[in-house]
Amino acid sequence: MANTVKLGTINMPKLLRNLRARTNQVRNLVFARDAIYNKSTKTTGATTGTAGSGNTLIGPAVNFGYETVDNNTQTAGEDEVYHVSTPELLLPGLNGVQSPITSRSGKLEQTGHRISGACTFYLPSLSYIKALDNFSENPQFDEIETYDKLIDVERIVQNPSNVSATQQTTVFTFADETAGYEADRIQFKIKTSGTLDYMTLVGNENSSTTSLKWDGTLALSSSAFTIIDIPIRDIAVGDTTTIYKDGTGTTFTAATNNTILDVDKLYGSSTHELTRFVIELTASAAVEIKDIYLYKEAEWRVEEIKDYRDEYMQVSAVRVRGDRTSRRRAHG
Repeated sequence: MANTVKLGTINMPKLLRNLRARTNQVRNLVFARDAIYNKSTKTTGATTGTAGSGNTLIGPAVNFGYETVDNNTQTAGEDEVYHVSTPELLLPGLNGVQSPITSRSGKLEQTGHRISGACTFYLPSLSYIKALDNFSENPQFDEIETYDKLIDVERIVQNPSNVSATQQTTVFTFADETAGYEADRIQFKIKTSGTLDYMTLVGNENSSTTSLKWDGTLALSSSAFTIIDIPIRDIAVGDTTTIYKDGTGTTFTAATNNTILDVDKLYGSSTHELTRFVIELTASAAVEIKDIYLYKEAEWRVEEIKDYRDEYMQVSAVRVRGDRTSRRRAHG
């Protein structure tokens, strides 16, 4: 698909391939956009305190200006407007050059110590990005906007060996005393004729088993790898994340078979450690899993976009890092 796009005088995809062999500044990014919900509206009068309460408004619905998860369409009055909520977007597979980069800039302030960062990404043209897998099939993605996020693998905490087998349950065991407080997300590539049932990250907290289970159902492909990237930090039971395949999002819900896992409490000892990651299919099937990364993320917020049309995009991004890793370990 993407190779049919006009590439301009600067062949950015070819440039990325050549640079990848020479420098680590070519990054594999996850494009992320927070969910955008409908605006809260009212189509009837007050339900208490006045005569005629509950009657349909004569004019358009009253817009209160804030977002709500309610997906009802606006129907009151003659000036009808219909809105569609945009779900969370988490689309892996975007490559770009990151340079220059200020990864850690500290500043002492009256309220404490703030750490920030700044960088510039050079990305392929928008037409090329919109032809990539997941981007091309997703009707919610039309362009990169300011305040979108680009998630980068800042540092790999664990990288288990690749797997190629016929089985239902695949278990990746982490090295002894793997610290959880360093990690934010897990990413891997999977190819199978089977259906993904759930993924479970297991830890040992004070000699008691804790776990984070992302539960859902996703039919995968046996001909191409699907990239899956899921969060593991600050997750509560019932939280959701979205996994995209061929532009269609599937919701996975956080659950646990034990006490919910809190990675900040796993500071890296024999009694406080991450132990394993489990990928479960609904039935036994041939499966290939590679590029398994338990990693610390770098979350970059897009601030400025310079679009060179058919050539490339220059994206200025900032990062407010918040807590320091040493503080995570000390405070839990």
